[in-house]
Amino acid sequence: MDPNEERRSMKANKALYDSLHFLTNSMQGIQERCVCGERLVRERAPAEVFDYLPGKRFFTCSKYKDDGIHYRQSWVCVVEEELGILKTWLESLEEHKSMVVKLEVENHELKAEVEKLIARVSELEYAALIVFYLSTALIGL
Repeated sequence: MDPNEERRSMKANKALYDSLHFLTNSMQGIQERCVCGERLVRERAPAEVFDYLPGKRFFTCSKYKDDGIHYRQSWVCVVEEELGILKTWLESLEEHKSMVVKLEVENHELKAEVEKLIARVSELEYAALIVFYLSTALIGL
């Protein structure tokens, strides 16, 4: 295969994979890029276009054409989606936080139990030491 043709093929494949990447990420909250790979810009619609909602805001592809390929999403819808994503993320964090609190309480209880066991072992060692000294003292008599 010709190296130039291979390079063109690789560039075409990279462009395809990039567009697929942008497409898969395009429906999740506030996007940074359009499916075509261009950056999304924030714009306001002129008042004469939307007289019932003057100044309506959009996230629009810099190469926007009304051809169904480029994005032009309403700012309100995108922000609501982003808030939904953040709420689900926050709920999962709260679940993890409650589990961490439970584990901290259990850890504290286990530490207290270990301290009691250490104290009991030291008492038994002391008692064994006394028994040893008494037995050696009695044997030595």
